[in-house]
Amino acid sequence: MSIRRVPPVDERQLHDRALQKDPAILVDLLLAFAERIEGFLTSGLKCDKETAHDALIDVLFAYATTPERYDPRQGRLVTYLTQAAKYRVRDRLRSRASEAQREENFASVVELWQPSPKEDLENYVEASRAVDRLIEKGLLKDERDVAALRLILSGESSTETLARALGLDTSCLERMRQEVKRHRDRLMKILERFGKEDPDDPA
Repeated sequence: MSIRRVPPVDERQLHDRALQKDPAILVDLLLAFAERIEGFLTSGLKCDKETAHDALIDVLFAYATTPERYDPRQGRLVTYLTQAAKYRVRDRLRSRASEAQREENFASVVELWQPSPKEDLENYVEASRAVDRLIEKGLLKDERDVAALRLILSGESSTETLARALGLDTSCLERMRQEVKRHRDRLMKILERFGKEDPDDPA
């Protein structure tokens, strides 16, 4: 089995884009770091792939929300994200028996950035272009997925808003958070797969 060569990652450029709240940064972060970080987590911490992927997604969302917490003078971006993911996995392994705690972590940590009103329209246009490419590739077919992903990539952070776009029941807060997280992770996996298939296509 041949190993796909990953082009060099310009970490400084990625961090600059994160600081500028680029709505496409999550896709490129996944493409740049997902394989490397998940590989480290599954081999180094002996965790399952689902736990590793969940930790990675949490960390990337948290970083995209507050990229200013990362100081390039302290080390590489991939090291910073890997360390954060490692801590996240350990937390998950210790608290696996408590699903309620996991959902609390999701509510407090996994939130997308909030764009300023001035950026809303521009971000939505960029998000629409990214989603349109996924539709063209046949990776996104359900209308509810399309609506939800446009909201996610344009910076929407309201769990209830995403739940309504996905057609989910909003009467139970805990259940709603759980379902929104499940769908959000699924959509991010679609984005990750698209990025790996089309690395030269800026999503």
